[in-house]
Amino acid sequence: MKHLAMLLPALAMAIFVADVDAGACGKHRRRSCPAPCAATTACATTAACGTSAGGPCGTVGGPCATAGGPCDAVVGGSQGGATPVPQPQYIERTVMVPEMTTETRTVTVTEYHQEQRERTYTVNKQVPRTETRSRTVVYYENEPRTRTETYTVYETAEEQKEVEYTVHVPQTEEVVKTRTVHDQVWEDKEETYTVMVPQTEVRTGTRTVTDMVEEEKTQTYTVMVPYTEERTGTRKVVDYVDEEVTQTYTVMVPRTEQRTGTRRVVDYVNEEATQTYTVMVPYTEQRTGTRQVVDMVNEEKEVAYTVMVPHTETRTGTRQVVDYVDESVDQTYTVMVPHTETRTGMRNVWDTVQEQLTRTVSRSSGSWVTEQVADPCNPACTRCVCKWVPQVTCEEVPYTVCKQVCRQEPYEYQVTVCKPEQRTRTVVQRKPVTRTEEYTYNVSVCQPEQRTRTVTVCKPVTRTEEYTYNVTLHRPEERTRTYTVCKAVPRDEEYTYNVTVCEAEERTRTYTVKKPVTREEEYTYTVCLQRPEERTRTYTVSKAVPRQEEYTYNVTVCKPEERTRTVKVSKIVPREEEYTVQNTIMVPETRTRTVTTCKQVPVEKTREVNYFERVQKERTEEYNVTVYDTVTEEKTQTYNVCVPVQVEKEIQVQVCRMVPKTIQVQAPASGCAPGAGYGPGAAGACNPCCN
Repeated sequence: MKHLAMLLPALAMAIFVADVDAGACGKHRRRSCPAPCAATTACATTAACGTSAGGPCGTVGGPCATAGGPCDAVVGGSQGGATPVPQPQYIERTVMVPEMTTETRTVTVTEYHQEQRERTYTVNKQVPRTETRSRTVVYYENEPRTRTETYTVYETAEEQKEVEYTVHVPQTEEVVKTRTVHDQVWEDKEETYTVMVPQTEVRTGTRTVTDMVEEEKTQTYTVMVPYTEERTGTRKVVDYVDEEVTQTYTVMVPRTEQRTGTRRVVDYVNEEATQTYTVMVPYTEQRTGTRQVVDMVNEEKEVAYTVMVPHTETRTGTRQVVDYVDESVDQTYTVMVPHTETRTGMRNVWDTVQEQLTRTVSRSSGSWVTEQVADPCNPACTRCVCKWVPQVTCEEVPYTVCKQVCRQEPYEYQVTVCKPEQRTRTVVQRKPVTRTEEYTYNVSVCQPEQRTRTVTVCKPVTRTEEYTYNVTLHRPEERTRTYTVCKAVPRDEEYTYNVTVCEAEERTRTYTVKKPVTREEEYTYTVCLQRPEERTRTYTVSKAVPRQEEYTYNVTVCKPEERTRTVKVSKIVPREEEYTVQNTIMVPETRTRTVTTCKQVPVEKTREVNYFERVQKERTEEYNVTVYDTVTEEKTQTYNVCVPVQVEKEIQVQVCRMVPKTIQVQAPASGCAPGAGYGPGAAGACNPCCN
């Protein structure tokens, strides 16, 4: 339904576009000409005003092509002469163009609703159970064993030897030499220098000044003024008519069907089997072999070595010597010129002032008192004792204190202030000039010298010796054992199962379809056009006018002034100086050292070797076997069925509407009568017989 609704507007659009492309003559081509034009070729063979010489519109003397008719411009007309074809002109026309819009419509739709149903089916279930069985298992254990074997070990023995060697011992000698040293001496020298003193001068000059003058101008410009014009046109309108359509559809109806099948069941049967296996039995075998033994032999050997023997050699070299040359250079320096200033300041002065204060003093004013106390020697008697009873009293005592009081007083003091002053002087500078000179010097050079010495070398000598050793080998031995095998025996059995089968069923339904019907109607539309209009406006322009003007300015001019100053000049004075140089000489010295030599000595040892021997044993063990029994069980299954239901829904539909559009078409030629056209848009362009 949705595809059919979208196809019909597209078909209407294609028909309308074909009509627009064909033009007015395209419509006439689909019609047959009346009797006067039927004798010759139809109008469909030419254009609007016929570009070919044949046919009813362009044949000389034909029934439709009279002299002075609307088609006189055609080549080969009734006048017999060739007239020029007029150039086409284009005007604006409004045509109806289809446009797709979306509308909401109510449509009857078949929907499938799910419905839940139940059915019973039989299931065969495998129930496992466990059985305990016994079997004999052969296993191997490794038992430890011990044996004694003898082996030879080479141990290293050290031996002490004395060796002589030569060492070069350095010795230092002191040599006294003379060199020239340059000392710098300063001297005072008076020189004259020139200072540029600045002065200000007033001068007069001329400059150009620009004044801005305003001027009014008039300008003419064109404005496009819009206006509205009403026009009448024809458009095609599509109306939709309801139409009943019958549709046949197929529904799959499910049903349950009972079927019989065959399946493979496996039964497990125990069976005794005999197995032959091979055991590797170990045994010991004594063998004889050959091995390489290394003996260390001392051998004396002459060795050549190189000794660096020092000797003194005189060589000539080149060195850079710096000579100092005096050169006069102008130097600017700053001098701090002192002068005295009197300034006023404030200082603190401390005066001593006496002040009366009071303080509290503690005074002791006691008295002696006679008391009777018990006699420690005779408790029955008493004796008189004199005792001091203290009495402390506090009283206020005045005293005088000297106190420092600060006051500020003004005072004047002299300050020496240094002001900087720029001065120029000529300085004699010592400029270093480098020159190259040759000199002779002594160098201690070591020359190689080949010498020979005797050295004891420990040389290894290889010899072959036989020895006996034990080897543990294994020989294969075949044995037999019996074990139980659980064997699977398959068998076929029949069973019944239920199958859901869907059968196709044809049904019929009726629904409404919207069918488009095209009709023509006249309408009025408004066109907005523009016409040119000339206007005038006045605007102001700023113009620059130059003029000459005198002005005064200040110029700073420097004038030379000669001054005198005293300069210190440095002078280089050469002097001779002695210095000490240390030379190192290498002196050969023979020394003795002790060298340790290593020697390999064979030693026989005994060791206990532990090994394992493989022993066969048997044991009985129980194991569990799972056996499956078949049990029949009935189950209930819930399944869903799709049932069709008619439902009304609102859907979005693409609708073709005719919309006005302005296009450019050819205007009628100047040689044709009114109503005649020169192009695809003119009606009745050929002749009256084709209208």
